[in-house]
Amino acid sequence: MGKNRFIHYGFVLTLIAAISAGILSVVNGVTMKVIKENERAAVNAARIRVLPKATTFDENQIISIDGLDFIPGNGSNGKPVGYVVTVSQPGYAANIDFVLGFDRRGRVTGLDIIGSQETPGLGSKILDPEWQKKAIGKDATYEFNKSADGFAGATISPNAVYTGIKRALNSFNSGVKK
Repeated sequence: MGKNRFIHYGFVLTLIAAISAGILSVVNGVTMKVIKENERAAVNAARIRVLPKATTFDENQIISIDGLDFIPGNGSNGKPVGYVVTVSQPGYAANIDFVLGFDRRGRVTGLDIIGSQETPGLGSKILDPEWQKKAIGKDATYEFNKSADGFAGATISPNAVYTGIKRALNSFNSGVKK
């Protein structure tokens, strides 16, 4: 009698686990589409903020260099006014994801951090729009200055952002800007 009870409980537990897994699979399938659409909308909004002169972005003309995808942004006349690129750079806690805009000469037109898990109150200061504006106008000759570009208590996060900017600028200059 005791052996049958364990088999019964094992069967019931397996059935519950199978039903739960099926429900989670369906929910994951439904929410995955919504999550992807929201991520895409966030990236598109960031593109507009970092390259404000662009009215459209031509994803059919992507230029891939060093693992970065540079997407041309076209003005109202249909001609390229610059490029946008999404960068993922290791920070203190995790990767810092941001969108950069470049004019055709290779200067930063905007920076928008779209994903970060940096320490609240310290590294999270990179999310401050005023701090992000410091990147505007920088080109490949720019060097990170800890006292001017960092902030008290946290240098890893701002340095990671500038490392990502520098990497994107160097890739832009070596392959996009000709």
